Amino acid sequence: MSILYVLLAILFFGFLIFIHELGHFIVARLCGVKILEFAIGMGPKILSHRSKKSGIRYSLRLLPIGGFVNMLGENGMEAVQGSSDEEKSEPQKNEKDSFFINSDNVTDVGTNESVPTEIDPELAKQAYCNQSVWKRILISVAGPLMNVLLGFLLMFVLVLATKDGLGTTVVHSYPEEGSSSHLAGLQAGDEIVKIGDSSVHTLYDLNYEISEQGYRPLRVEVIRNGERVTLENVVFPVAVESNTPFGMRDFYVLREQNVHFGTLLKHTFWRSCSCVKMVYDSIEGMFTKRYSVDAVSGPVGITSVITEAAKTSWLSVLHLLILISINLGIMNLLPLPALDGGHLLLYVIEAIRRKPIKPELEGMINFIGLVLLLGLAVIITIKDVIAL
Repeated sequence: MSILYVLLAILFFGFLIFIHELGHFIVARLCGVKILEFAIGMGPKILSHRSKKSGIRYSLRLLPIGGFVNMLGENGMEAVQGSSDEEKSEPQKNEKDSFFINSDNVTDVGTNESVPTEIDPELAKQAYCNQSVWKRILISVAGPLMNVLLGFLLMFVLVLATKDGLGTTVVHSYPEEGSSSHLAGLQAGDEIVKIGDSSVHTLYDLNYEISEQGYRPLRVEVIRNGERVTLENVVFPVAVESNTPFGMRDFYVLREQNVHFGTLLKHTFWRSCSCVKMVYDSIEGMFTKRYSVDAVSGPVGITSVITEAAKTSWLSVLHLLILISINLGIMNLLPLPALDGGHLLLYVIEAIRRKPIKPELEGMINFIGLVLLLGLAVIITIKDVIAL
């Protein structure tokens, strides 16, 4: 694996992490929350700069495995914003930015004794833990949604670059009369609108749904002469035989005619929705044992895939970037501890109860979740290394 491809993968991940954290950052600032640090990467700082105007520290850290937005009062505990370039290790009791959220005392790090301190009202208003539950929900969901939005925007670029290859779901013809779907009743001129329980709108949708469900006989719904017709037990071959972009399994489809901006938006939207559905289908497949754990990849495995995509074309890299960006957004919305979705679930519970969850309990849940996620990451990384 060339060092250039590894660097490409690092930039790849760094860009996605930056977009994710930028979502949290922007919405937090719009909600009036004070930001202490915006970091890309984890571990020791490589580069660091503190804005004199806002006081925010912007840093690039050594390990390209994540990033974070450190918000004042994020854990409901004392937060210190030092005036020097180095971080303060303990509360500075004479600093304006040193205070304890929701308490009359600060714990001295050296003596572990309670030290009275005065809370700055203006700074207390900017603390994350003092925001309404709805603002905290918006901040939590902003990062994942930015990744999904990025995927949709990049999909438009991909669709635009491949506009001459956009296909419909209307059957054009068959390479041979003995095609399995033709024998099941599918006819030229049929507009396929549903595969199983999933609606299809473009050739991309059609291809994905048949790839996902075509291992078994399917119910297919079509529009034929203006009427909706249901075909039962339609069998599709397991591989595409045609080399043409308008070949679909064992039949051909009509290409899009008179492609315009609306057509591009249509394909962008539905192709992106298929990518979102792909994530959920993959998760379901893991639980139903359709896919094994070998199908799961971490940064090492994805780097290998990026390398292969880069050897093919920039469109392959772009498509991979779209898939991973949307995947990152959706996975982070899962209601699992330590993920944004885990925080979101706790805030929704708080909104329903109209009573905050104890910080100690929330911290313990997130800590356990983080340990489990890190353990899973280590296992997946070892698997990927062995596979290489």
